[in-house]
Amino acid sequence: MVGFDCCEISGCGELARHALAGLLHEFRHGNIVALSAEQKGMELHAGALSAGWNDRFPGFPSDDFPYTSLRGEYYRKHRDAHLKDIIVQLLADRGGEATIVNPACVFGRHACHLATRLPHVKVIGTDIDPWCFQAYRALRLGNLPGNFTFVQDNIFAPRLEAQPTAVVFFGACGAVSDGALDYAISSGARYVMCRTCCHDNIGGNVTITARPSPVNRFFRFKNQAYDRMRKAPKYAGFFFSPNYAPSAYPRSAAGRQLSSPNEFLAVARDSVDSDICRAIIDLDRCLHLAEHGYRVEYQGELLVAERETAGTHRSLLPR
Repeated sequence: MVGFDCCEISGCGELARHALAGLLHEFRHGNIVALSAEQKGMELHAGALSAGWNDRFPGFPSDDFPYTSLRGEYYRKHRDAHLKDIIVQLLADRGGEATIVNPACVFGRHACHLATRLPHVKVIGTDIDPWCFQAYRALRLGNLPGNFTFVQDNIFAPRLEAQPTAVVFFGACGAVSDGALDYAISSGARYVMCRTCCHDNIGGNVTITARPSPVNRFFRFKNQAYDRMRKAPKYAGFFFSPNYAPSAYPRSAAGRQLSSPNEFLAVARDSVDSDICRAIIDLDRCLHLAEHGYRVEYQGELLVAERETAGTHRSLLPR
């Protein structure tokens, strides 16, 4: 079973705060989007975090993680496979009482993969819309793992009564990631293991800085659809929530000392073309988890966090 070293993870929290401050400095000085600036900024400010991840969880698919591009979006599946390997490592030695909850599971494919690889663990996939899961179940002719269950639920107002050992997700859009992280915190989950997604949609944002790249055009088209959906009552709660309005960002107390809601929305609008901007939003999430008693590792939109024992939580704010 992969372990966490308390001293190293606590230090990682401090590294996350310094990385956030450094990347915000790059953003404010316009050192984003250009590949050379992105590579230099990420290595300078987040390189230590990446090295810590690689030391603890070898196998991050860096060759298939080019800086923002359509190819990079496509190869997220390799990061998902890496994340599932980590989840299996962390939970393999736990007894039959362990429960994984996968909010925003969409089709439920990843949750079923985990259920197959961890037959002693109960796996629950949830989503506000059951249609995608129903289609996936039909495609598999109803042949799903016996330890997997789907429950229709809204992550912005969860009613699931299960006590999760781990909350996992694979690409929850914008504020859905934040709703899932807050669900993990409030439910007392020991582990949070996830890949974030669609950073441009935090705070209800559907506007991005227009640039001529293919990935930028794709996200502009996506956001046009999201904007129409959020105006339709039948899609209430699908991607946006008043609980995650612009004023809810930054999520962490440390982030609020370093930045502001207006700046975070500006970061979100540039995140489609900038790994620095995506990392700013994710590092704030790391600090939010750390401030609620988790020890966190981060690299390339992946977060792995373990709740510390009572009494070990310490502030990441400057004294």
